[in-house]
Amino acid sequence: MMRLRIYSLVAGIVWWFNASTTLGQGIVRETPLHGEWSFALDPVDIGEKHKWFAADFKPSRWDKVTVPHCYTIDKRYHYYTGTAWYNKKISKVDVPEGYRAFIRFEAVFYKAHLWLNGNSVGEHEGGYTPFEFDITELLANENIFALRVNNAWDTTTIPGAKTRPDPESTSTGQLFPWINYGGINRVVKLIIRPAAYQQNVRIVATPDLVKKTASVKLDIYLHNAASKNIAKGEVKVNIYQEGKRIPAKFKVAGQDVAGGAKGVITLDGTLAAKDVKLWNQDEPNIYQAESIVGNDTVRTTFGIRKIEIKGTSLLLNGEPIRMGGCNRPLDFPGHGSMDPEAVLEKDLTLIKNGSMELSRISHYPVSPALLDWADRHGLLIIGEAGNWQMTPQQMSDPTMQKKFQAQMREMVERDWNHPSVIAWSVGNEYPSNTDAGKAWTKDMYAYTKSIDPTRLVTFASMFVFRDIIKKPEDEASQYVDFVSANIYGGHLKLLQHVHELYPDKPIYISEFGLRTDGVKSEEERVEHLKKAVEDFRKCDYLIGASVWTFNDYESSFPGTNANGYRPWGLVSPERELRGMYLTWQEEFSPAVVTASRKGNNITVQVTARKDFPSYTLRKYKLIVSGKEYGIDILKPGEQKSFDIPVSSANEAVMLELQKPGGFVIFKKSVNP
Repeated sequence: MMRLRIYSLVAGIVWWFNASTTLGQGIVRETPLHGEWSFALDPVDIGEKHKWFAADFKPSRWDKVTVPHCYTIDKRYHYYTGTAWYNKKISKVDVPEGYRAFIRFEAVFYKAHLWLNGNSVGEHEGGYTPFEFDITELLANENIFALRVNNAWDTTTIPGAKTRPDPESTSTGQLFPWINYGGINRVVKLIIRPAAYQQNVRIVATPDLVKKTASVKLDIYLHNAASKNIAKGEVKVNIYQEGKRIPAKFKVAGQDVAGGAKGVITLDGTLAAKDVKLWNQDEPNIYQAESIVGNDTVRTTFGIRKIEIKGTSLLLNGEPIRMGGCNRPLDFPGHGSMDPEAVLEKDLTLIKNGSMELSRISHYPVSPALLDWADRHGLLIIGEAGNWQMTPQQMSDPTMQKKFQAQMREMVERDWNHPSVIAWSVGNEYPSNTDAGKAWTKDMYAYTKSIDPTRLVTFASMFVFRDIIKKPEDEASQYVDFVSANIYGGHLKLLQHVHELYPDKPIYISEFGLRTDGVKSEEERVEHLKKAVEDFRKCDYLIGASVWTFNDYESSFPGTNANGYRPWGLVSPERELRGMYLTWQEEFSPAVVTASRKGNNITVQVTARKDFPSYTLRKYKLIVSGKEYGIDILKPGEQKSFDIPVSSANEAVMLELQKPGGFVIFKKSVNP
């Protein structure tokens, strides 16, 4: 049997040829392999022993499923935990001379082992990041893929159970609080590439905020499986913005890549001021870099923006920003963690309408489609790998450290070209006051920075605000770029305590909120939210606050409701708006709209908040009974007034304030 290596690709890559286009002699570059697969459970784990992977194995009695597929929510296998198998037959794959064939899975939860025509291809661990295999040498006239999947968890998986000795907490210690949605949860592709190909592309586009120019650096990670060397002078790059080619000259650095070797070739260039359009939440300008190496052409999207910390401020392109945000558990009735386009579009539109624009949005890597949407529409994301409440014993285990590093690397290398991603998190709610927690934070901070030094690094602490933390050295937040804390109640006092510990660091509330079943009525949640925001506005060192959660989510964790949901959401599982969402939309709007009437005239005033949230507003629209009034720019504290005639003093007038892109953050009828 031949075992092939796993390669990781950046999600920002948009293939120059899509599934319907051809290469050279009519060879398909990229073919979807999702759709119909055969499927079977393997509850006593005998499939491998009985060679379910063999080329001559006939899955004639297996069920048919549609991939992407989440067997956890498939009614035939509801909430099954354990081993399962997928099987798919495809016809001959034509791979022309000088090309290679790869199979790529965007995500399989949690452990995967692939065979092709009875040969073991490779294995992967980690439920949310992509992996791929070179299958060129294993292809035949007829091809059988067999994938063994296991969604079980234990104390060695990430996420997983805890190594906790306390007998009173062993019930919670055995579980993590979201469903282990097993299966091929995202798309599968067959990709044909030249033998000398671009394994990955990393783009760092940095604006000069004084000169208004921008430097653009591309690292082209090459894998040369051909015999001929790749000369560094052969690498070409074109830059596009809105379909227009942007003039740019690049200097090339690095060494030629010999046949059978890997290497990195770097290109540095500068964009003139007239060609630079910065990326921000209101103007999410996107560029494309077309990198050409021999027969391999790749387009990678990127944005030009600068993220930095100065004192207790978070700056985007030199301007301080303070924003609301959310946590969105990947969960929707009937879909589990598959995240179909219609659900994603609805959720992210509600999130943008609610001005939830700076989010530690999940405890695990999100889908590439979510980040693509965030790039195009202006959301700021903190990406987090799967350390959810790992114990000191686990964090000190070299094997667990390597597993986490592998998942972190796969996430970072997939997502590092997304302008929406501004920071990485090395975990959530682990014991950061212990020696193991401090060492983990220091080491994983350094590891993450070694992969991507351009972004900030943090983690979500549940200890930093506690009375037991008396000095900065008592807790691991000393090692990160900004403090993130999950705070439920007593916000002002606890924020002040954290600020006293770290007076020179910004603070981000990575979680706060209140369950629907923790109160007598939704009005109590609304008042809780209003009081929290009142506290936030007293803390000029607070850069953001993410509600737990945007939506309710299924769970088997102790304390879950009998209907299977943990009801923290601003919206219901089906995305019905609760009073909490409507109040959130008002309290976290970056602008306040007021209106007064006098006769046949209405005066509308739009004021940009200067406390919390607070950031410069660009290209907003005030719409009064269907007529648009543009607001070019409003800095925090500035206001703009409109005197608008109406046809009748008895006419009801509808006011609407829109963000760029048509996102409605305020809508109200002004009656006579």
